[in-house]
Amino acid sequence: MKLSRISLAVLPLCSMFSLQAAVYSVVEVGQVETLKSTYAAGINNNGDAVFNGVISQKRSNNAGGSYTDYQLFNFPIDLSLIDFEDEDIQEYFTEQQLNDLLNGTVSAETLRILLSVNPAEQPIGDVINFYKPDGSAAQNMLLRDTNATRGNSEYLLSINDNGVAVGFATPVRTYQSFTPAATEETPEPEEQFFWVAELPLTSAVVVKDNVVTQINAPYTELAGGFTVARKISSDNRIAGYGSVGMDEAAYETILTACDGEDEPVDFCLASRTSELIYDQRAMVWQLQADGSVAAPQVYGFLGDKNTGTAFEGENFNDINYYSQATAVNRNGIAVGLSMYSDSDRTERYLSGNYYTNGIYRQAHASIFVDDQVLPIVDPNEWSVISTSVVGSTATDINDNDVIVGYANKVINSAIRSKMFVYDYASGQLTYPSGFFASSSTQANAINNSGQVVGNAEVIIGGTTTRRKHGFIYDMTNDSFTDLNSLIGCNSGFTIVDAADINDNGVIAATALVRRENRDEMGEPILDAAGNPVFEDFATVVHLTPVANGEAENCNTDSTEYKRQGGSWHFVWLLATATLLWRRRSVRK
Repeated sequence: MKLSRISLAVLPLCSMFSLQAAVYSVVEVGQVETLKSTYAAGINNNGDAVFNGVISQKRSNNAGGSYTDYQLFNFPIDLSLIDFEDEDIQEYFTEQQLNDLLNGTVSAETLRILLSVNPAEQPIGDVINFYKPDGSAAQNMLLRDTNATRGNSEYLLSINDNGVAVGFATPVRTYQSFTPAATEETPEPEEQFFWVAELPLTSAVVVKDNVVTQINAPYTELAGGFTVARKISSDNRIAGYGSVGMDEAAYETILTACDGEDEPVDFCLASRTSELIYDQRAMVWQLQADGSVAAPQVYGFLGDKNTGTAFEGENFNDINYYSQATAVNRNGIAVGLSMYSDSDRTERYLSGNYYTNGIYRQAHASIFVDDQVLPIVDPNEWSVISTSVVGSTATDINDNDVIVGYANKVINSAIRSKMFVYDYASGQLTYPSGFFASSSTQANAINNSGQVVGNAEVIIGGTTTRRKHGFIYDMTNDSFTDLNSLIGCNSGFTIVDAADINDNGVIAATALVRRENRDEMGEPILDAAGNPVFEDFATVVHLTPVANGEAENCNTDSTEYKRQGGSWHFVWLLATATLLWRRRSVRK
């Protein structure tokens, strides 16, 4: 296999590793005592990083069903909200367990039951974030959940050289009493309790010097709108998206329904309003020296045949145009995706459980510069006839105006992603070769030296099973390399995704590592013989280039890179990552 020649010119501090054989040294930074799994997000040139961990996630079992895996140990369940005198609740516990719970003693088994049954319907979040300065311990930043109830999801996704991090958080919910309005049928209504969201729905956040600042949307009607921050540039520009309006009919419907008669207004708004209801646009904010955030520059969308205008249709030809910015550089050029349509092209779409005809519409990779929205890929070549899959997206841009991303189309009867590199100055678009022709390849980040990292499919030797491995692509010599071939044969880690790379060539990656499984309270799980049970878990690692390092020959054929068959797709453990890449449904 051809190996990438990693640029080491800017790495004099790594000479201490010169006696090591691997191209990269591996340091685990994501092991957190309170969690089973963590996932890489961002790293700056100082080695400071942000990453995220799993609170709960949906997983599949061997019987084809699903269950929720709770990965935050000793989840703070509020026993005071549970009526243990209720016979239906008592049936779940033994008499001893009930006595322990009434005395405030929670075991792994009773916590497992409480989380699965959740008798008080206590909110349980999906994700918890961490901010890790280089050389210091990772710390959880409380973005909106200031009481650490863990009932919402809070992400940090990017950090710049100033130590400023950005991300977003869903709303915290509080337990509130409410008495419905009296009616003829119920002249004396009884008090009820609701978990009421503290609006807005989703809020972009900036963390600077341990101070959290929420970023409001331009449009905040009804449920407060929403904002999401994806990446921050070296000069404190923030790329993201948010709400700029709402369909008038939807507005009136929600306003009429949420009158405060039957339930709290904010509970109703959060229940009936979602980000899909709002008109969504790409945005770039500027963080000011005093820590405030200036009003955003709002961008449009590719529109009908790249004109920036919407096609006015009816029924299935009515298109929900939107845009998202995923990254921005210090030159003020942002990238992401936006809705494109071609009113001269009719396609047969799978929408839900049925097919219908409509003009072509799909989100595609976009450049946001000045007041323009510019295309990158050819939608006639890269498209998936589905209302739930994007055609292409740009994921990052460096300060040399080189953009990376990926585009989707059907290859070998399955939807595959292919990484692209686009030079904004020259207009040159290339699709680097991955491990093999039908390997899905997704680029996540690019540094100013032209090194790109991401994940790509490999095939386990002797099978048709596909897995994701992290890769590095070096533009200087057009080399595409599996990071697992560069970290040494006995590292104990399998790199499954490379999330970010700084200008020193240090990579923030997610790896699988085998370690003891633990129960809901964090205690080791033992088998019948009393031995610890081991399982693969995701963790964050940093890969640092080794001066004069060389790849080891591991004498293994367990991974194949040149193969045409196979269709199994690696399912990411962090199911809530779908929050980061929202698939927009089509209004009918």
